[in-house]
Amino acid sequence: MSTSDTPIATPAPAPPAARPPRLREIDGLRGLAIVVIAVYHIWFDRVSGGVDVFLLLSGFFITASLLRSVDRTGSVAPLAFASRIVRRIFPPALVVVAASVAMTVLWLPRATWIQQLGDLLSAALYYANWHLAFNSVDYLSSNNGASIVQHYWSMGVQAQFYVLWPLLIAAAVGLAARTGRSPRRTLAAALTLVFAASFAFALWETAANQAFAYFDLRARLWQFAAGGLLALALPRLRTAFTDPAAPQATWTAALLGWAGVAVLLGAGFFLESTQFPGLAALWPVGGACAVVIAASLSPGAGAGRLLNTGFVQWLGDLSYTLYLWHWPILICYLSATGRDTATLPGGLAVLAAATALAAATHWALERRLPATGLGQRTRRGAFALGAAFMALALAACAALAGYIAYERDRLAEAANDPARYPGAAVLAEGVEVPEADFTPSTLDAALDYDPALSGRCNQTMEGYEPIRCDFSPGDGDLEEDGAADGAGAAATVVMYGGSKIWQWLPAVLDAAATHDWHVIAFTKNACIIETGQADLGEERYRSCAAWNDAVVAEIDAIGPDLVLTYGSRVGYEAYETFPDYTDRYEQLLATGTAVVALRDTPSPRFDIPLCVDLNGPNANECTVDRASYYDEGAFAALEVPAGVHKVDLTGYICDGGACPPVVGNVLVYRDDAHLTNTYAATLGPYLGAELAAVLADPAAG
Repeated sequence: MSTSDTPIATPAPAPPAARPPRLREIDGLRGLAIVVIAVYHIWFDRVSGGVDVFLLLSGFFITASLLRSVDRTGSVAPLAFASRIVRRIFPPALVVVAASVAMTVLWLPRATWIQQLGDLLSAALYYANWHLAFNSVDYLSSNNGASIVQHYWSMGVQAQFYVLWPLLIAAAVGLAARTGRSPRRTLAAALTLVFAASFAFALWETAANQAFAYFDLRARLWQFAAGGLLALALPRLRTAFTDPAAPQATWTAALLGWAGVAVLLGAGFFLESTQFPGLAALWPVGGACAVVIAASLSPGAGAGRLLNTGFVQWLGDLSYTLYLWHWPILICYLSATGRDTATLPGGLAVLAAATALAAATHWALERRLPATGLGQRTRRGAFALGAAFMALALAACAALAGYIAYERDRLAEAANDPARYPGAAVLAEGVEVPEADFTPSTLDAALDYDPALSGRCNQTMEGYEPIRCDFSPGDGDLEEDGAADGAGAAATVVMYGGSKIWQWLPAVLDAAATHDWHVIAFTKNACIIETGQADLGEERYRSCAAWNDAVVAEIDAIGPDLVLTYGSRVGYEAYETFPDYTDRYEQLLATGTAVVALRDTPSPRFDIPLCVDLNGPNANECTVDRASYYDEGAFAALEVPAGVHKVDLTGYICDGGACPPVVGNVLVYRDDAHLTNTYAATLGPYLGAELAAVLADPAAG
């Protein structure tokens, strides 16, 4: 396979194919697609299928362009191709990324800045699709709000397509040369294989993990392949209709064209986003194919009358920059107004602002910049131009990262004074609260969890095997060692459960440092200890059940002095429930350990740092009503086996009937359910006292 500029010999090279006449309907199709995308995003918060049209058209144009290069030179000329792509897509996309950094600082809550920074960086480097895909299944990132550059997933997919497609076509042409077959027939076979394999994969992954599949290049390649097959098929279709003016061609074109437009306009009403990129994506892709075929058979007729109007053509010219601008402006509008979807006047304002910025960007970067010749004459110049715009976007991201780091360090240094940041001691001991900024800042509250249980020390939602991490006292400090035997420790304490157990790690480690305990953690995301989960059908329940059984076996082998685990559950229901943990308690007690059943903390189910950003640390909107979560006598009345000790620390989180977002100048929650690492650490003395009492007298009720 060759991807150099050296011509590839063929047995009987065909004369270079003339560039086919440009179908203005395709520009109109772009205009219609961007209108559908914007309208569905702004007013309906739905997937429209418009992006699927753009992916198809990319496959269509890039395949045709690379084939013309092969006809002229015998090669796909990858460097020349890459330079054209860089000139075309980099300047507008990267300018909008840089502008989105400024928009983030000006209009989005500080609680989202770190998330947005990661998203912006992935957009600038064209891997946004993979970044969003992996975050969509990251339990610790599951509370992330909408990204200001979420729409850049398609830019990432297309950039990766631009790398793969020349290689695919070069391989097909090279194979044709070696076998004496027609390059176009060989390429058609290759594209058919890509289409079939990718579409089958999309069907499987959409059913198995749709959130990941939506951004997955592998599940999107069939759309590019469909465009490539369309480019190869159009000449044969034109030949099949030898007289384009014949009634058969006219009626066929009219039927196809209007049907394609109707499908594109209506797909978003009838299709759910959870159905993409599987069967549902066939509708917009098929509709766009129908429009292109109709335009080829009978240009200007049927739906072409709509698509060739000046306004739709103008929108087609703006489609790229309008796509780039509409989403960040919409996200800033929704953030500023606190709405989930736009009002009619608000949406029109968003559309007007996006269109104005799109027109200015189109004029400056897609018209005037090429006219200057800057970066236009040579490949080296094109790559230098692209590098300059990428440097602009990365510099904007670096500036935001620097500001976040400065603010984090400023507040972290101040927070080292326990007198200014007493946290739970305010509720436990009534200490006074001095005037001070609360900590952690909403800038990094989402990341305020112990890193030991966010990486190799914590099992994922899908994992089966227990992961053990040990924390042993040494020289007054606690160090993670992963394999300590706890020799010399006063007691061994095992933490066992899901994220609502591992959130207590700072408190347990604080107590362990005081009491000379060896701490072992077994945690798994979104997994409770109830038996019988294997019968619930879903993979996450089967993995949770198997993990629980394996952990109990590990605990039996360890023989700890105490196991800290669940006593109740406050989950998605947003009120306290009592799963039947009796069988699991009995299994643990049979190992000879004492068991502490901890009352679960409230799960507000709205993002506390974001709420504090928008309303302030003392706002009623951010305060949880304790009575709405707890029947106060229920936990005390809960019957548990002898040897299980119930511990209730909600009085150190909630003040009487309210659970405020900030206690003792410390932010209580890092998201919509979990304590911040900082606040959990202030609970150490009180949890430690409870655990020490159990260790001192395990038989006490």
